[in-house]
Amino acid sequence: MLTLIIIQLILAVLLVIFVLLQGSDNEGLGLGGGGSMGGMMSPRGSANLLSRLTALIATLFMVMSVILTIVASVGSEKNVLESLPSINSKEETSQEPVIPENN
Repeated sequence: MLTLIIIQLILAVLLVIFVLLQGSDNEGLGLGGGGSMGGMMSPRGSANLLSRLTALIATLFMVMSVILTIVASVGSEKNVLESLPSINSKEETSQEPVIPENN
């Protein structure tokens, strides 16, 4: 479980980094440098690479989120809604709300 959480944390940091690297209009911090370079190192190619890597990291992040939810719920006998305190629980009904008086 701890390993999955560490992987999720690494994916979250990578996702933030790749999103911040892209910039507006997929310029990506000016990666690529020159107009004479072709293929992957052109400005369009580097922006395409960054957007693909961002999509891949985001997909892995979502998959890991689902896996962590499933792993966390396997050990529990209650589902998430049953583990929340009830609105009409005995502790809450026995206590009266404190209303401050204005003098």
